[in-house]
Amino acid sequence: MPDLISRNDILHAGNLARLYLRHYAKGVYPVAALDRERWSMPVNRLFIPLRNPNGEANFIRDSRRTCALKVNTLYFIPAGWKAEFRLDRELYFLSIQNNLEVFPGVELFSGCGRMLEIPDPPELPELLRLFASPPEELELAALKAASRIYALQTALIDHFPPEEFRGALALREYRELTGFLEEHGSARRRVSELAARMNESREAFSRNFRKHTGITPKQLLDRFLIRKAFELLNSGCSVKETAFRLEFSNEFVFSRFFKQQMGQSPRLWQRNNGLFPAPLGSR
Repeated sequence: MPDLISRNDILHAGNLARLYLRHYAKGVYPVAALDRERWSMPVNRLFIPLRNPNGEANFIRDSRRTCALKVNTLYFIPAGWKAEFRLDRELYFLSIQNNLEVFPGVELFSGCGRMLEIPDPPELPELLRLFASPPEELELAALKAASRIYALQTALIDHFPPEEFRGALALREYRELTGFLEEHGSARRRVSELAARMNESREAFSRNFRKHTGITPKQLLDRFLIRKAFELLNSGCSVKETAFRLEFSNEFVFSRFFKQQMGQSPRLWQRNNGLFPAPLGSR
């Protein structure tokens, strides 16, 4: 019986895990940029320079180190980790943003606290070939590319100590809440409402939730909101319609929330997203 339970647990965990490709780009950055403030994003960022004539002039910096960008090297910034990018007009790169959710709305890498630098990732040549597929082969190429990105992203688990994943995995105890937010998450949801669903006071719930997961209930609400905003904007919804469907009081309040989470306005993010091919989909 223990073996059967173990197998069922593995099947359940494997079926719940899902990779969402939020955005990808292959090319040059539209403008020279130096972000003077480090900022985080609710997505994992995979960044691979393919051509860099100016060498150390381009870099990624976090609170621990500065990495001068090297060609064919993967730079991984986990979801929620702050980083500063310096990219000039001559840097040619591949950039992929994704979420690896262990169950709906819960990003596995959200508790990881450092940037990775990995030379010559083995998946890169095949990814570049797939991204260059002709239009008539795009559908199958997208499926293959998604599987390669999934393999690349899950391989990064081994680069972090297990305790950095415990907060995300601890959210299994709150599956009722994450399921509720998956169905009904909006700007109208409040921490007090989540506490009531757990039959606890707001103060006790907030304290216990943070102790077990490492994040606050408000951060959980924000993660579900930005995830839904991604999906709506990617589907072609306008900023105004996205704000309405997420039940913000108006589009300006939504835009302020989005910029706090993403470092840029939803209009700018959507416009930049449109400069490149649409996201490949999800595994």
